[in-house]
Amino acid sequence: MRLLASTDIALRVLIALARLPAGEIVTVETLAVVLGGLSRHHLHKIVQQLTALGLTRTTRGIAGGVGLAVEPASIVLGGLIRRLEGEQPLVECFRAEGGACTLLGDCGLRFLLRDANEAFFGVLDAHTLADCLRAREPVSFS
Repeated sequence: MRLLASTDIALRVLIALARLPAGEIVTVETLAVVLGGLSRHHLHKIVQQLTALGLTRTTRGIAGGVGLAVEPASIVLGGLIRRLEGEQPLVECFRAEGGACTLLGDCGLRFLLRDANEAFFGVLDAHTLADCLRAREPVSFS
């Protein structure tokens, strides 16, 4: 299973924000640096997506920034990843029209991959963002 780069970044954004003291915000520029020098422009788009999903809140202006809008324990990872990934098929034969797979009618791999995909999300559905925060040092934004 491979997540989109934007999903990976969104997860890292949420983890970093969840490590902030409650109610605090950080600028996208600072967040970009803390997360390894990500593109501020790309990160801004991801923050907008997370805000549209109701997971982050943004404040404009000189003292503005982004912060977590909900409790980490309320963000179920499986559901979040499904929302961020959209309808990305795991493999060609998972496409609605069957894609370009020439083995579609005579291949058992499809069913194994379907089961693996369901197991992947089953594990993630059992965990929240709060589970990603355990036994870690707080992120320093200074």
